[in-house]
Amino acid sequence: MPSPTRRTYLATAGAALGGALAGCTALTNDTDDVPAGSLRFVNDHDVPHEITLRVVDAGTEPADGGPGVAGDPAVPGPQRTLTASTVARPDEPQTYDAVFTEDAWYEVKFTMDGDQPENNGGHTAFNPAPSDDDRASYLGGHVHQDGTFTWRVSATDDPGPFD
Repeated sequence: MPSPTRRTYLATAGAALGGALAGCTALTNDTDDVPAGSLRFVNDHDVPHEITLRVVDAGTEPADGGPGVAGDPAVPGPQRTLTASTVARPDEPQTYDAVFTEDAWYEVKFTMDGDQPENNGGHTAFNPAPSDDDRASYLGGHVHQDGTFTWRVSATDDPGPFD
């Protein structure tokens, strides 16, 4: 069971994220119409967890042989250094719209409660723009019932800013 200090920290971090993202994104909880470029957090564990996403690079294509990116796209500075953090509460999915706004590949690293997931499981390359099948995507961080973390890319029919 988390200590009162941890609970206080998580509550404060969650409130800070809400304020930080309120000016540039909308929070939704419906998965049917998640727009491309969104960021979605789901926690199926029985305690809250702090999940942080950090964009470490942007590229024109995924790197060969790993989760990095290659190339130099015309991406605004804030999209190259994007950081988002939230406290994911059990059974309260959170979706932040319009987080990724450029048709580029983003190299992304997740942490959960300040730690990197095992086996490099929090590191990926992600492109929100329509793929070869004309479907766009959004990125998610998922805490499973056993407390482990994984990321996932999900297709969406809502092109968001990429229509």
